[in-house]
Amino acid sequence: MIIFIIDKKKFDVKEIELITRAMNKLEKQIKIIENGGTKFEKIFNNDAIKYDILGNGFYTYKFVAENSSQLRILYRFIRKDNDFDLECHKVEIKRRSGKEYIKKFEEYVKNYID
Repeated sequence: MIIFIIDKKKFDVKEIELITRAMNKLEKQIKIIENGGTKFEKIFNNDAIKYDILGNGFYTYKFVAENSSQLRILYRFIRKDNDFDLECHKVEIKRRSGKEYIKKFEEYVKNYID
């Protein structure tokens, strides 16, 4: 299940659509890999799913839309028996090259209290 922790008021309707599509794609990618016998926790060297690993179950996901819009999503993977939840915590819409967003994500993860 996908759980949105983000404040949707900070995004316009098209951006929310894009974020939702990205999270649905991420969930589908994880399910395909898990159905193939590899658990999420054992996925290594797969930038499509774990672009950055930030600890405490937090990862970043890199999504590029058809119109070349780029999103970086900070998400949390939570195992539930044989299923999982994905929490969407922060979203950065990339408008320039570089990884400035990562500092914001790292600070968030550092201050996150479960």
